[in-house]
Amino acid sequence: MISRVAAVAILLLASGCATLPPPERTDDWPVRRAGLQQLDHWTLDGRIAVAAGEDGFSGGFEWAQRGTIADIELSGPMGGAAMQIHVEGDQLVVSTSRDTYANEDARQFIADHVGAGQSLPVAAMRYWLIGVPAPAGPHQETLGEDRRLASLSQSGWLVRYARYQSVGSLALPARMELTTAGLRLRVAVSGWRLPP
Repeated sequence: MISRVAAVAILLLASGCATLPPPERTDDWPVRRAGLQQLDHWTLDGRIAVAAGEDGFSGGFEWAQRGTIADIELSGPMGGAAMQIHVEGDQLVVSTSRDTYANEDARQFIADHVGAGQSLPVAAMRYWLIGVPAPAGPHQETLGEDRRLASLSQSGWLVRYARYQSVGSLALPARMELTTAGLRLRVAVSGWRLPP
């Protein structure tokens, strides 16, 4: 009797397992890259450290992407809001506790405060953060042994991916470093949120 119950349980488990989605294929990078480039609704929370020569800062970091709209918040080391960036298509607005800047003034404000006179390529970064190149523009990429993006060179920036984490059926970056002339950003993601 026990052996029959065990056999039925094994059959039920086996039939249940057959309905699970197949694991992510790690050998077909072009297909996965195209799929990730279509991912346009997500939120990440984490920490960012910015170094520009002898200057730098670190703090909290949240990025919410909804289609062509991005809301980015940088907070200070103690958690207070330091800068909010709103991107909608080609429009850029930066708000601080004192002032609000739009478009070219906003880009200049970011360049002045991020350091090294560099503005952030926000339109491309939304793709780099999820582990793919921006679809527009030339790039060079290197895959790791796991067939995930290990490094990416695009628009004068080098992005290195140190670690990925599972987010549903996807593998999204957990640690990365973005560098360009005189400027380095390190991002550590504590959590990803995707729509159901």
